[in-house]
Parts: sequence; C-alpha cells; structure tokens
Amino acid sequence: MKPSKYILLSIVCFGNVIGLKAQWTACIDSSRINAMFQCNDPVYNPVCGCNQITYRNECTAFNVYGVRTYTSGVCSGLDMDVFPVPVGPFSDLHINLSYPDLVTGSMDFKVIDLYGKVIEQRLFSSVNRVNLQLSVATWPTGVFVLLLSNGRQSVVQKISKY
Repeated sequence: MKPSKYILLSIVCFGNVIGLKAQWTACIDSSRINAMFQCNDPVYNPVCGCNQITYRNECTAFNVYGVRTYTSGVCSGLDMDVFPVPVGPFSDLHINLSYPDLVTGSMDFKVIDLYGKVIEQRLFSSVNRVNLQLSVATWPTGVFVLLLSNGRQSVVQKISKY
C-alpha cells in the first residue's frame, strides 16, 4: 500500500469509531446515570432501551441507567424480573417471566439450592407473561439459583434469603 492509502484507511476507521460513539452517546445520557436512585416502584412494566437491553420499568431505564429512549416491552428472548432481592424470611418473592410482545411459548422455571436440589418447579406452555408469587417461609436461609428456560435460551439469576 502507498502512504496515501494508509491515510485513507485511517480516516475511514476513525470515522466509523466516531459514528459508533455518537450512536452510543445518543442512546445513553451519562449525566443521568445514578445507581443509587430509588424508583420505589415494585411494578414490573418492562421497557426495551435503545441499547437493546430490557429494563424493569421506565424509571429504572431513565434514572438509574440514563437511557434516553425506550419502547414498551421486552427486547428479545426471555426475561425474568425478581423482587425483592434479597428476600426476607417471611416475605413473598414476586417473579415475572416474559417474552417480547406478540410472542408466546413454553417456559420451565426452577428454583435450585446450592446443593442442586430443586425447591420449586413450574412448567408453563403457550404463554407471553407469567406473574408468580412464591412464599419463601419454608425455604432455608441461603443462596438460590432461579433458572428460566425455553429449550433454546436460559436466564439465570441468583437470590439470597436471610
């Protein structure tokens, strides 16, 4: 390559990097990001951020993560939302399982302790969204794994009971 080709290649690559940065900053407002912001809204109303990440609700997307634009619903695939985390000895665990709007399918949901024992299991077929309320009063204190699967995709979340 001649030196002029190097310069042209550098300009093209640099221009692509600037374009990607401009797209990213247009989506996220870093001055709005506040990890300590308390939305205090226990309602699960998922939104898909412009960065293709599903957030619990508009308040969380905008105030905690600084997402400027979003649409209603799950971005893609399966989504699992758990509230509260950690869970107390006499609290109920609220779990929301979702597919994107207009998509239905089967879901296999399990709660597994650290020894591999299945504490809870539920199977759902031809659903779009499921809201579960589980009593944890009989569960021992410790860490648990929540596993949501549809055969093609799995979502895993850890929770603790104190």
